[in-house]
Amino acid sequence: MSTLQSSLARQAFRHAGTSAATEPAPPARRRVAAAGLAATVVSLAADVVLVTIGQAAFTVPATFGKFGFGTYALLTVLGIAGATATWGMVTRLSSKPKWLLTRLAVLVTALFLIPDFLLLGTAGNPTGPVIMLMLMHLAIAAITYTALITVAPVRNGPQS
Repeated sequence: MSTLQSSLARQAFRHAGTSAATEPAPPARRRVAAAGLAATVVSLAADVVLVTIGQAAFTVPATFGKFGFGTYALLTVLGIAGATATWGMVTRLSSKPKWLLTRLAVLVTALFLIPDFLLLGTAGNPTGPVIMLMLMHLAIAAITYTALITVAPVRNGPQS
């Protein structure tokens, strides 16, 4: 039975591309950090724009604290820091880092949208502003993913 488990584990790791990364080579750590910083700056700007649009387009109750800069800025920075650290690790551990990051980004973004979906239709959480929160999550995910793979791409080999 342990042989079967070992074989299944090897197949899972091979399919996920989590064997030691010999090629392509991981990006320099400073490039990963620069990508994270760029993603943070652009994402915070996108957040501000989306919140401004949300406040102009919808009636936002005073109790809807999710549009407070401190609230979304902290969560944005923490999320991007996690994604940046993940990219740094994935590029060093996976033979298919872009493939793996793409799937992780989709999974994590979907998980982060769950609380927003649960807010829909609840007291004090109007639909319009909650949809703006969802758009913020999607914008941050797209910006961060793009920054990581373009500013800190894997080197010397295929990037998929």
